Amino acid sequence: MKSKIFTSVLSVYLTFFSLSALSHSNKNDEPINPLFTGLGTKAAKVVTQFHEALKAGDVKLVNSLLSKDVLIYESGNAERSSLEYVSGHLLSDIKYLSSVQSELIEHQVKVNGNIAISTSRSKVSKAGAGKASERISMETIAVSKIDGKWLITHIHWS
Repeated sequence: MKSKIFTSVLSVYLTFFSLSALSHSNKNDEPINPLFTGLGTKAAKVVTQFHEALKAGDVKLVNSLLSKDVLIYESGNAERSSLEYVSGHLLSDIKYLSSVQSELIEHQVKVNGNIAISTSRSKVSKAGAGKASERISMETIAVSKIDGKWLITHIHWS
């Protein structure tokens, strides 16, 4: 009698486990890693393109990914348009990024309708003059869908 009950319970458990496993086997799902989520979204791709363009020194691409009225906060300063950023601080950002090694520690992008928030942390290392330094950089980027196109509307670097 005990073996029939055990067999029945085991059978129900295995059936449930198998159905549960099959229902979660969609290979299009992102791997579950809470430190890296939402990276397949169109908004996340804009953020990635922005970073790649900065590293490559592609001023034209950087500018095309920013809204005209982008607001950029960094080190207590503010730039209030893409024109102000591109004609000022952008070149020093490109120069800085070419002098450091950056390792992404985490990156999450959360989309809600026509607005997405990208948050990330990176380990930034720099070697020079016999002295190495390392720090954690944090970034928040707001991306908004404007006239059908995702554009960066706010950046906060610290």
